[in-house]
This record gives sequence, C-alpha cells and structure tokens, in this order.
Amino acid sequence: MMWSNLLKIGKEKNNGKAIQIIRKGIIMLDFLLWNKIARVIKQLADTLHISTDRALQIFYDSDVCRMLHDKELGLHLMSDTYIVNDLIEELRNKQ
Repeated sequence: MMWSNLLKIGKEKNNGKAIQIIRKGIIMLDFLLWNKIARVIKQLADTLHISTDRALQIFYDSDVCRMLHDKELGLHLMSDTYIVNDLIEELRNKQ
C-alpha cells in the first residue's frame, strides 16, 4: 500500500494518533533510506578506490539512485552490496 493511501486512510478516520504514527513511519523510512545511501556510497568508494565525494557524485548521477528512491521498485530492500554491484554494472554499461 502506498504511503499516500495510508495518509488518506488516516485522514478519513479523522484520528490524530493514526496520522501521527503514519508520519513517524514515513520519517523512519526516510532515515533508513538515508543510512542505506550513506553505506552504499562508502562501499562504492572503497570498492572502486575513489573518494567518497566522487562516489557521491556517481551515485546521484545514476539510474540506480533514481530506482532506489522509487519505493515501488523495492530496490531499497536489497543488500548494500547488491546495490553497489548494480551501480558498478551501470558504470560499465555507460563506457
């Protein structure tokens, strides 16, 4: 179920606690995603022996980044190593 649908359900119930819990859940998911991104960037930098600034640039310029932010695709559920390998594969395909 999409978060927007959950928010609508919370509003329909007109229950302040339900909305508050949903908002906390969204904030927690964002926090977890930000941590995952940080780990992926660090692992990418270590794997390719590049600076974390360069890894950050590579990550945010990639299709993998866009897919990771799309919760419907489920890439955020995959391991950090899986995501790093996808990034490296994307880089190879761009050459």
